[in-house]
Amino acid sequence: MEEIIPCAVKDQEVFRRVWQRVMGEREMENCPVEALPSDLEGDLPCACLEELARQNQAEAPSEQTNGQTEGAAPEPAAGAGEDAGPLPAENGPDRGNDLPRLWEAPREQPDRTARMRRQVMEALEGWQFYRHLAKRARGMDARVLNALAGDEHKAARKLAAAYFLLTGVRYWPSELLTTPALPSYWGALRGRHQAEQRREMDYRISADDWDDPDQLELYRELSEGARERSRQLRTLLEEDHMM
Repeated sequence: MEEIIPCAVKDQEVFRRVWQRVMGEREMENCPVEALPSDLEGDLPCACLEELARQNQAEAPSEQTNGQTEGAAPEPAAGAGEDAGPLPAENGPDRGNDLPRLWEAPREQPDRTARMRRQVMEALEGWQFYRHLAKRARGMDARVLNALAGDEHKAARKLAAAYFLLTGVRYWPSELLTTPALPSYWGALRGRHQAEQRREMDYRISADDWDDPDQLELYRELSEGARERSRQLRTLLEEDHMM
């Protein structure tokens, strides 16, 4: 009577034979199943082989699923790529990155009327400056400086009139004028020449903020006046009798 070999032992024998057929003799020492005793070796019944094949087919999908779980990143949950809602509100003025702000306040526009008040005051200060400087000059130089003082007074009146038309407020701060400091005649001419150059540029920049033809004409006249005063001051410095 044929000896009955337990199925567990038969399974090991089948695995070992398949390993030997595929890997060859050189890999037998790495076989995870130990060799059977010689008394258990032999052909296995077909019923055991068929049962072993069915078990291998049933275990193959489970092993493949476990391998994907261990070796691959988990798939994102359903709906993970959908819009999760609006971005969080910005905290603080600086978020520590170069992304555009979620909302930016509009930039404040320069107050044109406030700038016009400043220009009125600067024209009056120029008028005061030339009047006091003319007292320290003689002859032609004194006449030129007095003419420049009259030109500054006229510019202040034009600016004050334009300010009144815009705001309805009369602005003429002559009571705020003080005696200008004149350390030296030459230094005073040089400093005033530079001031007139700055004022010419200021008038040109101010004209860019207006579309009204009257304001454009006003600032064009003021810039030309500042340039002319600068030229006359330079002429005074170039006179031979003052060198």
